[in-house]
Amino acid sequence: MVTLAMAFRGLPFPYKALVNMDHIALKTSVLKAAREHLETTIADLRERISDLKSVTIGDDNSESASQTESRRGSDMELMNSLDDQLVNTLKALDRVEEIDPAIRLDVVQYGAVVRTDQRNFLIAASMDDFDAAGEEYLGVTPKAPVIQALTGRKAGESATVNGITYQVKDIC
Repeated sequence: MVTLAMAFRGLPFPYKALVNMDHIALKTSVLKAAREHLETTIADLRERISDLKSVTIGDDNSESASQTESRRGSDMELMNSLDDQLVNTLKALDRVEEIDPAIRLDVVQYGAVVRTDQRNFLIAASMDDFDAAGEEYLGVTPKAPVIQALTGRKAGESATVNGITYQVKDIC
């Protein structure tokens, strides 16, 4: 499959500028959607932590001392786990926010939006699937096995991971 970028290679400046603007718009859209996804996750985690704190510190008169202690222990474990998730999600948001959408990347690397024949990736931080520009993306770190295999590849090149071949369609 020939991508828009591949079709315009070698053409004069005005055409290349059109392709670059298209890539900037796509990358901007993907980064915005990733930020919104992470901000929603952060708000949800903060709300869950707040709810747990109010329940844990709440009225203990309806339970025996052993029931209260047991519940508090499990609530504290859950709160600590949610707090760890919150810290990691805040770090992920920082990594996404440091990416400049105006910087065009031609090879698979950190900060790239990569479209393959199998799925689309934002290489920045690990996060659940999210929608951007009418397509689904997965946030991954450069340490993800598929990204390690694709690192340095250009549009049109491929790599195989666990028996699945990923052909790079586009990078921005």
